[in-house]
Amino acid sequence: MTGAMHRRARAGAWLLAALLIALALFAAWRVIALTQAERWAASDPVRALGWVPDHPQALLTLAESQLDAGHWDQASASARRLLAVEPLQGRAFSILGQAAAARGDEAEALALYRIAVRRSPRDVQARAWLTDHALTAGDFAQALQHMDSLLRTSPRYGATLMPLLAQLAADPDFAAELARVLERRPPWRAGLLATLQRAEDPRAADTVLSALRSEGGLSDQEYEQWLAYLMRQGRWGEAYGRWVGTLGLADGSLPLVYNGNFEKPVSSRGFDWRLTRVPGVSVEFVPDRSARGRAAHASFRGRPVAQVNLEQPLLLGPGRHRFSARMRADALRSERGLEWTVTCLDQTQPIAVSEPVQGSFGWRSIEMDIDVPITQCVGQWLRLRNPVPGGSIQQVSGDLWFDDVTIQYSRDVSVE
Repeated sequence: MTGAMHRRARAGAWLLAALLIALALFAAWRVIALTQAERWAASDPVRALGWVPDHPQALLTLAESQLDAGHWDQASASARRLLAVEPLQGRAFSILGQAAAARGDEAEALALYRIAVRRSPRDVQARAWLTDHALTAGDFAQALQHMDSLLRTSPRYGATLMPLLAQLAADPDFAAELARVLERRPPWRAGLLATLQRAEDPRAADTVLSALRSEGGLSDQEYEQWLAYLMRQGRWGEAYGRWVGTLGLADGSLPLVYNGNFEKPVSSRGFDWRLTRVPGVSVEFVPDRSARGRAAHASFRGRPVAQVNLEQPLLLGPGRHRFSARMRADALRSERGLEWTVTCLDQTQPIAVSEPVQGSFGWRSIEMDIDVPITQCVGQWLRLRNPVPGGSIQQVSGDLWFDDVTIQYSRDVSVE
């Protein structure tokens, strides 16, 4: 190798080394700059952009802070800078939409917000604006589409949206559209139905649940909850009418005590017998030849018991009625015996009390008169209770069977 060639080789090596050093320094600078930009992007975006002028998070933070300060043009400019770096950034379109809305340009805001939710479906601000816009325009289907998306992607907003939906559902048109959405069984359906049934205004629940029921969109459990909701409101007549509609009666007649012979399975729904939990007593339904079919058998275990854990809601009209039941007992012991009672809804004192039942005896009938007042008695409860107060003296032991529980209306007697 000649001297000239040797010198050229050394110069090339030095040039390569210098280039590598420059690249290393540039890479180190970029690392430092990115580190500093990341550090300040959320708290001091201007400082972060001094390190990296096109840092996406810093641009987003800057645009949002400008928006909060009411500097619409500056926020729009920062959002456009962000889109130049990240063209698919949905939040940037949302910021542009907010700025357009603040300037009063509703058409531009609408177009921008629609782009925002397509690119960022979880954008709450965009969804909220589009929901409000759709509601104002009377486009309930579009409004519910956005609310459905919010509830699916951000369930934490349910505490805000559920009461709003319940309030809006007082409008029959909105309720009908809401029912169509609920028929698709979104994950928030159960929460909304519960909210509707807690609302002060019952019209929303009535309209939505009626619409669902007419389309076959209510499960048996949801229908039972609706009946219970109506009864809690004291609307026993309405609850009774809807419950009767589920029975499929051939002749349309229904006794005042439903399933009084216990031949049908006890459902604990509507105005059928209700099995409740009462420690110290259990009820089963057993075949009994003397009862001509099945009878209810209550077994007491010597513990304090306030009532037999079987009761039935009634809908008796004003006037005198006659109650009867066939019963037998085996070593039934308590302080004052057990007694049948009929008590008006939300009242503590019964309007009818039977003779006490205790001891051992074969099948016999027990009867009592029921005088239902004209007012303050929209519904009643039929129960078999222990009349003594709580404590050790309330203990009951032994066995009791009853069957053929009926109530007849005495048309020839009026109530003052």
